[in-house]
Amino acid sequence: MPQAKLFRMPKARFILYIASSVALLVLGGSFLWPPGGGRVSAVEPPELRSAPEPYVAVRSDYVTPDPPDVSIGSFRRPEDVPDYRILEAYKSERNGAHGATLTVDTKATTEADLTLIARDLKVRYADLDSVSVEFIDSKDFLNYRGGALIFNTAAGAYFQGFVYGPPNNQGYLVNSAD
Repeated sequence: MPQAKLFRMPKARFILYIASSVALLVLGGSFLWPPGGGRVSAVEPPELRSAPEPYVAVRSDYVTPDPPDVSIGSFRRPEDVPDYRILEAYKSERNGAHGATLTVDTKATTEADLTLIARDLKVRYADLDSVSVEFIDSKDFLNYRGGALIFNTAAGAYFQGFVYGPPNNQGYLVNSAD
């Protein structure tokens, strides 16, 4: 049975290995060469063509409606309000709505007591559209008690992030940390 003579010739085997290596390098180099034959430079910015014209120009005449100027909830001062003290008050304005952010010091911990304080603050800040309240206890190393969002108008509810209108007819939301 005749055997292949290529395996018996070491010089021919060496040439075959070199030729296949060169062929692989040429093939790999052709993939790395940029299409179009031009050089790519990291220093020079490439030439850019102008953007194509849009097929259809979309325009909208929709104007977001202003929230109605209506008051939300009761503005009567509640009775038996727990003691509290306003530590910080920052006023702000956005899109015509006026708001305030309050930090309130209180010993009250229950949601019912914090709701009474929120209703009292609603009356106290009735001239504003929105009030955001953080309840803490400064005697207990700034222990967080809860928070409240008070919205006196529909614009105040929008100011607080309720884009589809007030979440209730009371004009406030209260959460206790307990």
